[in-house]
Amino acid sequence: MVLVLGLLLALWVSCIGWGGDIVFVVSKDVKVEKLSRRDLRKIFLKEKEFMDGYSAIPVNLPPNNPLRVEVQKKILNMDEEELQLFWNRKYLNGIDPPPVFASQEAVKAFVKKIKGAIGYIDESQLDEDLKVVFRLKR
Repeated sequence: MVLVLGLLLALWVSCIGWGGDIVFVVSKDVKVEKLSRRDLRKIFLKEKEFMDGYSAIPVNLPPNNPLRVEVQKKILNMDEEELQLFWNRKYLNGIDPPPVFASQEAVKAFVKKIKGAIGYIDESQLDEDLKVVFRLKR
């Protein structure tokens, strides 16, 4: 029984992608090496231009994703309700929230393809085509 519960827990953890820290990633060809927590907040709230001459294109995971919840709390300092109010105000000024991708794989594919794109994934999902510009300890 203990073995079965352990296997189920391992499967659940692998499905939601919890393996370590949350890493903010860009494509390897972006010249920026590091970003601060403040930079990330501004980028994900669309208040800052990005790096390397490209406009920032932040991307999110779905609102109920545990990684997004943690990013909202520790980087944006907002819960889902506060964030919705924020984007409602921005929308009135013609500014849309970052696009939402259904999975970490989709975030990775977009970031690899689009210069200036930045997203976050669990470090266990990291591969050689991505560059980490910030690590959020869990």
